[in-house]
Amino acid sequence: MKKRRSNDTETPKKMKRRLDIWNKIAVVILTLFLVGCISVFFVLVNIINDPEGMRFSQDGLQAMSNSRIYDTNGKMIYEFGSEIRDDVKYKEIPQSVIDAFLSIEDSRFFDHNGFDLPRFLSAAITDLRSGGFAQGGSTLTMQMIDNSFTKNQEEKIIKEKGSLSRFDQVKLKVQEIYLSLIAEQSVSKEKIFEYYVNRIWFGSGNNTRGIQKAAQYYFGKDIQDVNLEEAAFLAGCINAPGQYNPLANKTDPDTDHLKSGQNRRNATLDLMLQHGYISQTEHDLAVNTNLAYDLKEEDTTTDAEDPNEAYIDMVIQETQTLTGQDPAVIPMDIYTSLNTSVQKEADKICKGEVVTFPNSYFDVGFSIIDNTNGEILAVGPGRTYHTDSVKTNNATDRKQPGSSMKPLLAYSSTFDLLGWSTEHTVNDQKKDYWKNGSYVSNSDGTFSGNISLAYALGVSKNTTAAAAMLDLIDAKGYNYWINFCKKLGYDDDVAEDFSEQYAIGGGSMYASPVQQANAYSIFANKGNRVDAHTVRNAIRRTDNKEFKTNAQTTNVISEDAAFMMSFLLYKVVHGGYQNFNEKLTSDYPVYGKSGTSDWGTSGLAYGIPQSSIRDEWSIGYTSQFTIATWSGYPRKYEQQGYYIPTSQVSSFTQAFDISHYMLDYCKKYGTYKSIPQTSGVTKYGSGWIETKYASQGDKGATANDPSSSSSSSSSSSSSDDESSSSSTTQSQQSTTTDTTQDNSSTYTEENGSGEVTDDTNDQTDYSNFGGFFFTNKKSLFNLFDWL
Repeated sequence: MKKRRSNDTETPKKMKRRLDIWNKIAVVILTLFLVGCISVFFVLVNIINDPEGMRFSQDGLQAMSNSRIYDTNGKMIYEFGSEIRDDVKYKEIPQSVIDAFLSIEDSRFFDHNGFDLPRFLSAAITDLRSGGFAQGGSTLTMQMIDNSFTKNQEEKIIKEKGSLSRFDQVKLKVQEIYLSLIAEQSVSKEKIFEYYVNRIWFGSGNNTRGIQKAAQYYFGKDIQDVNLEEAAFLAGCINAPGQYNPLANKTDPDTDHLKSGQNRRNATLDLMLQHGYISQTEHDLAVNTNLAYDLKEEDTTTDAEDPNEAYIDMVIQETQTLTGQDPAVIPMDIYTSLNTSVQKEADKICKGEVVTFPNSYFDVGFSIIDNTNGEILAVGPGRTYHTDSVKTNNATDRKQPGSSMKPLLAYSSTFDLLGWSTEHTVNDQKKDYWKNGSYVSNSDGTFSGNISLAYALGVSKNTTAAAAMLDLIDAKGYNYWINFCKKLGYDDDVAEDFSEQYAIGGGSMYASPVQQANAYSIFANKGNRVDAHTVRNAIRRTDNKEFKTNAQTTNVISEDAAFMMSFLLYKVVHGGYQNFNEKLTSDYPVYGKSGTSDWGTSGLAYGIPQSSIRDEWSIGYTSQFTIATWSGYPRKYEQQGYYIPTSQVSSFTQAFDISHYMLDYCKKYGTYKSIPQTSGVTKYGSGWIETKYASQGDKGATANDPSSSSSSSSSSSSSDDESSSSSTTQSQQSTTTDTTQDNSSTYTEENGSGEVTDDTNDQTDYSNFGGFFFTNKKSLFNLFDWL
C-alpha cells in the first residue's frame, strides 16, 4: 500500500514540472515580444526624432515656383526656374479629375487619416514576395510628403553616402508615414489634393510640373476645360509619364506610346466605373474615344529657336542686379520693354532674311532704344547667338566705335563751352595733335585748311575733331571729360582711361551698340540720357515685393546743344556727302553718323594687310528711337585672317542697311518728327548759335558772315559747306570729289565711313611719320589710330 501511495504522489509532480516549462517558454516569448515591441517603439521614436531626419512644416509644401517674363504689352513670353508651374486651386479642378485620381491612386482618401493600413499591408506583402519596394501603398497624403520632403532627404543622403541603404529606405518610409499623419491634422483634404496635383510631373517638357501645365501640354487647354477621358488620362499617366506620353512617338517611334497611354487611360476609366464615379454609358463612350483626337500639343518654342533669347538673357542678368536675387531661384514676375514684333525683325536680320551678308562669317550686332525713357525695344545679338555654346551678344559686346565718337565728344560740347555756332569754321591742317611724333591725318589723305564744321563732320575729318577735343580739354581739364564719358553711359574702366584720342574713337575707347544707341539718345532727348534698360519692374512672387527700374536720368549737354548737333547730323545724312549715311534717308527726319576702326599693324599676325577695316558702325536716330549697328568679324574668324577690304567696302554696308530697315519698321511704334528748335538758340547765318553767345558772335564762323559764301560750296556737300576764300573753296571742292562714290578716271578707295583716299593726287611723303603711316604712299592710312 505504501508503494501505491508513493506512485500517486509522483504523477502530479511530473505534470507540474511540465507546466513550469511551458510557463517559462510563454514567459520568454512574451518577454521577447515585449522587448521587441519596446525596441521597435524606441527605434520608431528615434527614427521620428532623428535630428537629421525630416520635419513637417506647412511652408515646405509651398514649392518654389517659376519666374515669368512679360513683354511691353504684358504678355508672358518666357518662364524659367527649376520647376515651371501654374498652380491651380481645388475649386478650379473639375470633379471628373478628382474622381479619376481617387479611383486609381487613393480611393479611401477622404476616409483615412493619412495612412491607409489595409492598403499598406497589401502592398507590403506584395513587396515581400517580390523582394523589392515597388508597391509603396502610399496614400495621396504620403505622396504629397514624398514630393515635398522625402525626395529632398533622399538627395541629401545620397550626396553624403553615395547611395541609399535598405535601412535608409525603411527609415524614410517611417518618417513619411509619420509626417503624413501630422499633415492630416493641420492641412485640409482639399488643400492636400491641391498641393499634390500642382507638384507632380505628368510628362510635359521644359521643366514644367503640375496639372495645369500638363493640360496645356497634351490638350492645349486649361485644366478647367478637360473632359472625362482627358481627366482619366492625366490621372493615369503619372505612374510612368515617359511611357504613357503619347506625344513621345515623335522622338521614340520604336515604342507605341500612344497605345500605352490610351490603355492606361482606359484602366483608369475601368476603376472609375468600379468605384461608382461614372456610369456604364459614360465609361463606354470614353474608352471608345481615340486618345489621338484629344491631343493638341501646345506650341512650345525652344530656346534655340526663340527670337527673344538674347533679350531674355539680358533681362535675367539685369534682374539679378536690380533685385540682388537670382530669378532662376526666387520666383518673380518680370515686366520688360521688349517689343516682340521688333525683336522678330531683328532675329530675321540676324538669320540673313532681310539683308544679304557678304559671307557666312561676317557678323552684326545692334540695339534699338527709345530716346525718351532709355527702354531697349529689341537687340540683334549676332548671326550665331542661337547656336553658339558659349554665347557672345554683339549688342552688348564692346568694340572700337571709330568716328561715331566725334559728335559725342569732339563737337556737341563746343556749343555749350566754347560758344561755337553750327556755322563755325575749323582748320583741317597737318599737325601732331597728340604730341607723340605722329601726324593725325584724314582718310582722304588731304588737308583742306579752313572748312565749315558741317563739312568736317560730313566727310568725317579727324584733324578737326582732334583740335576741337584739345580745345575742350583746355577749357575744362581731363577730370571733366572722364566724368563726361561716364555721363554718356560708358563703362568706368573706359571712362577712367580717357585720352584725347577718344574724340575719334581711338585709344582705349570701346563701346557696345547698346551704349552707343544710349549715348546718341541725348541728341533727341534735350541733352538727357536715361540709362538703357530692359526691365521696367520685377515683382517677387513669394511676398509681392516690387522692384522698380533704377534707371537714372543724366543731363549730359544742354537741350540747345542737342538741337544744334542734330541740325548738323541731319546734314550728315542728307548733305550729299556720299558717305553711306545717305542710306538712312527716308520719308521722315532722320539723323546719323558712321564709324570705322582699322586693324593697323596688329592684324599682320593673322595675315591681315595694314589699313584693313575691322569694325563698321552706323548710328541712326529719329525723334523717338535710336539704333546703333556694328558689323565686322567675330574674334575667331579675325584670327583666321578675315577682314573688310577697303577696296570692297561698298559690299560691306550692311550696318547702314540694318539701321535704315529697323528705323523704318519701328515707325509704327513711335512718332517721327523733326527735332524742334529750342528756345535757347538764335538764328546765326544759315545755322544756329546759343542765345547766350549771340551778342559776342562766333568769331570762328566763316568770314564772320556764315551766309556770305554759301554759294561757293561744293555741289556734293550741303549748302553750309562754304569756305572763307576762293582758294579754300577750290580745295574743298576737290575734297568733295574725293568723298563721292562716283567712278572717275582717278583711282579712289573708300573706307567704311564713306571717306575716300585719292592715291593719285597724294604727293605727301609718309616715310618720316614715325611709323604712323605706311612708307608706301599708295597705301591707305592707319585708320585704327586716327578714325
